[in-house]
Amino acid sequence: MSSYLRLDKLRFSGPSKRSEIRFYSGVNVICGASDTGKSFLAEAVDFMLGGSELKVIPEREGYSSIELGLSSTEGQSWTFERAISGGDFILRQGQASEKLRQSHAHERVDNISGFLLAKIDLLGKRILKSSTKNKTNSLSFRNLARLVIVQEGEIQQKGSPFWGGQFTLKTAELATIKLLLTGIDDSAVVSAAPDEPDQAGQIGLLDELIADLVSEIIDMGEEQGELEAQLERLEASAAEHRDSVANAQRTLDAQMGERRELAKQQRGIDDRLDEIRELLARFELLREHYGVDRERLRAIQESGTLFAYVERVACPLCGAGPETQHADADCEGNVATIVEAATAEISKIERLSEELASTVTDLLTEQGSLSALRATVEHAYANVDAEIRQTMAPEVEEARAKFTDIIETRSVVRGSLALFDRLEKLEARRAVLDDVTPEPAEKAKVAVGFSEVVAHQFSLKVEHILKAWNFPGECRVHYDKDTSDFVIDGKPRGSRGKGLRAITHAAVSIALLEYCQEHELPHPGFLLLDSPLLAYFKPEGDEDTALQGTDLKERFYSYLKAHHGGESQVIIIENQHPPDSELEGLNLTVFTRNPAEGRFGLL
Repeated sequence: MSSYLRLDKLRFSGPSKRSEIRFYSGVNVICGASDTGKSFLAEAVDFMLGGSELKVIPEREGYSSIELGLSSTEGQSWTFERAISGGDFILRQGQASEKLRQSHAHERVDNISGFLLAKIDLLGKRILKSSTKNKTNSLSFRNLARLVIVQEGEIQQKGSPFWGGQFTLKTAELATIKLLLTGIDDSAVVSAAPDEPDQAGQIGLLDELIADLVSEIIDMGEEQGELEAQLERLEASAAEHRDSVANAQRTLDAQMGERRELAKQQRGIDDRLDEIRELLARFELLREHYGVDRERLRAIQESGTLFAYVERVACPLCGAGPETQHADADCEGNVATIVEAATAEISKIERLSEELASTVTDLLTEQGSLSALRATVEHAYANVDAEIRQTMAPEVEEARAKFTDIIETRSVVRGSLALFDRLEKLEARRAVLDDVTPEPAEKAKVAVGFSEVVAHQFSLKVEHILKAWNFPGECRVHYDKDTSDFVIDGKPRGSRGKGLRAITHAAVSIALLEYCQEHELPHPGFLLLDSPLLAYFKPEGDEDTALQGTDLKERFYSYLKAHHGGESQVIIIENQHPPDSELEGLNLTVFTRNPAEGRFGLL
């Protein structure tokens, strides 16, 4: 039994906001007002499955990445993360993560295409690229994406649901359908011998180059005129944001300069306060030293004064009288002189102490002033720092991020426009060769497409679905190999109104999903249809208008619920709500475009 995939969630994330929408097994319906992001949702899913670029819309602003949750019918689940500007992917499974490249590589699973193909048993398959050259290409998931993500512009197109209208890609797109309907790829095709290096060979080479460029342009999903208009807007926006970044940077530089000056001033104050504290500590020691000296000198002064009042008597040892004693000669001192000197020194110390006290007072006054000034400077520094951190730095960072996004987007747009320039030059060169090249000789060709038997069986499947929906007429369906499209009741599908084209395109897409599941053939397993019931919203012609009076809408939803309530998954994007009688059993999400009611939109 083949393994199938299921979409689980799509999440947009940014530094300060997030938006998520979840999907479930069975039938999912996203409906509501216009300009709420419904079609952008389909484009975002395609982008997360390997698309090269996501359309720029104003609502994208502020989001930096997208996550897509996927799971398989075997119970595995993965999350793919990608920058909203494009590039490679981050794959997360549980706690493990790894990088997946955007570019497809044959039989390798280190890229998003190979990883997804491996999960649905299609890795390593090859599809025919040229029926005349018998050349094959490695099957990419991008070959399948347009079959399972049918956007509004494609679902109403006049061409076949099986190919996008580019002749150079028709062979590869029909080969992809053959692979899905039969399970057989083109690996067995043997390439034709190379042509001689003549004009025919040049044309063949140009055709290959043109086909590759057309394939890239289709994957890009943008028109040349839209890209040129977008580039003009981006150039203007880049100039505007460049000025914004410069202005914001100048303001930030000025505030950072002010913060540096305040920090320098604060350091100067701190250095002076440290110096004052050190001086005060030393002066305290000096004050204590003065006190000790003063006490010592006072003791000398007092003891010397006492000597003046002592009576002179005979020496108790030798009996010598006072007049014969020479104590002053023995000690070489004069008590009166010593007392006088001590008194003078005390006066000097008192004077020095007063000067010291005055100096300490001045230092304390300066310390108080500096402390108050430091508090003011510290407060100013805190205000400037807070302004830088909370306002200016984020503004500059945001301005830079916006400018970077614009520059990156501009680069992508320029690269995309370069594809159109190259294509124009190659087509001009080929036109010149066509004018001078004779008809080439008949060569062996490889049959393109699938057999009559498979075409008949598949046509019966489409016929069964249309009848179940009560599509007008007898619903006789057969496949026209010349146009690669279906004829319904004798009328080509592409010749009907765009509303009926949308419904029948939806029938073909659903038939492809069911046919693969019933025959256990590989298929992604999910289907996203944007505006299949277009005839009810934007009718075109009498056929579309007449359809509005039928019960096709009710039968459409009833059929989907009955046939896709299990492991398969169908996602319908519509403007109008499903009928009330069919709401039960649907996973319904409504975009109201009303901020006060329900969900406004995708973003």
